[in-house]
Amino acid sequence: MHATASVDDITITGVKIADGGLSAAWGGGHAPSTFDWFWLRDHGEDEASLDPKTLQRRVETFAIPADLRAVSAALEAGGRRLRLEWSDGGPPSLYSSEQLAALAGLAPGDEALAPDLPRRPWAQGSLPDPLPSVAFPEVLAGEAGRRAWLENIHVWGFSLVTEVPGDEAATRALALRIGPIRETIFGGLWTLSAEIAEHDDTAYSTQFLAPHTDSTYSHDAPGLQMFNCLEFDGRGGESILVDGLAIAETLRNERPEDFAILTRVMVPGRYVEPGVHLRAERPAIRLDGNGDFLQLSFNNYDRAPFRLPEAEMAAFYRAYGELNRRVNDRANWLTVPLRPGTALIFDNWRTLHGRMGYAGKRVFCGCYHNREDFESRLRVSRAGPKS
Repeated sequence: MHATASVDDITITGVKIADGGLSAAWGGGHAPSTFDWFWLRDHGEDEASLDPKTLQRRVETFAIPADLRAVSAALEAGGRRLRLEWSDGGPPSLYSSEQLAALAGLAPGDEALAPDLPRRPWAQGSLPDPLPSVAFPEVLAGEAGRRAWLENIHVWGFSLVTEVPGDEAATRALALRIGPIRETIFGGLWTLSAEIAEHDDTAYSTQFLAPHTDSTYSHDAPGLQMFNCLEFDGRGGESILVDGLAIAETLRNERPEDFAILTRVMVPGRYVEPGVHLRAERPAIRLDGNGDFLQLSFNNYDRAPFRLPEAEMAAFYRAYGELNRRVNDRANWLTVPLRPGTALIFDNWRTLHGRMGYAGKRVFCGCYHNREDFESRLRVSRAGPKS
């Protein structure tokens, strides 16, 4: 069920105690919802049930009687609060209409990411002009600039940052406006250049890189990736971006069988160099509990060997090939000539990236962020000063 209304617009207009649970009637024309008694006792918002500071559960879930039921139910605060008294004589439980409406699927909860700003699928030619961007001084100066930056990433899957000084200190300062820099085998803040021979990876070369997502060999692939161009003296080397959300949704609509295969087959990725052997697996397209797009994992460079029964293998290659065709269709590409003064940050769970081949010297400074750190910063930024 997809939430559409605002929690501020929803109140409880009536309640009814039944054997199976509590039936709640809603304002705004929403159908009634039924909440199981055990579930209600487990989800109270009163201090006996939930720590008001940490929001950690205090109720003893596994001590709740199986035959528990409410003996009385009362609405308070104009339908914005519900009080239940229990058959076992335990303390009364309190609930907000906001939480109940969110958990009934009628409105977004506080965990939702910018529900008033839906993600915008895009292909070449359908992006705004100028491209989504924020100036470095604005991102560092205050919450308004940082929030605009975060919202760009959420809506479009990427954002440029202009006026960035060409040094590691500025790159670090920019990255920390989101959260901690993720440490990997490449380090925290790393330098990317064809002159670096520390890692055996195609990224450390001058050749063309087809669009891909990073770290398919990591159980928890980084949520964000950032590049700051420190030096460029040559030709070519444009960065390529592809919207995996748009491709996944088009596949869902146009080739549902292929889409289903790509959400089901576990595809392994690997990274091997002296002293390192990383491996993980997940579907090329991962969905959330509502069946909505959550993550695209596609990196044919790093795909590890695996085998399925003959018919399944053929179906997988067909679907994976269709995904590859769309990823490499230049009508889906955005090419960005990153030069000193401009940084790029993108959602590695959504946006594929690549690079045109180049000649000359090209030095990037970059890093990764955990997905949950980006989501946390976006929620806190949009919640305002009280958070």
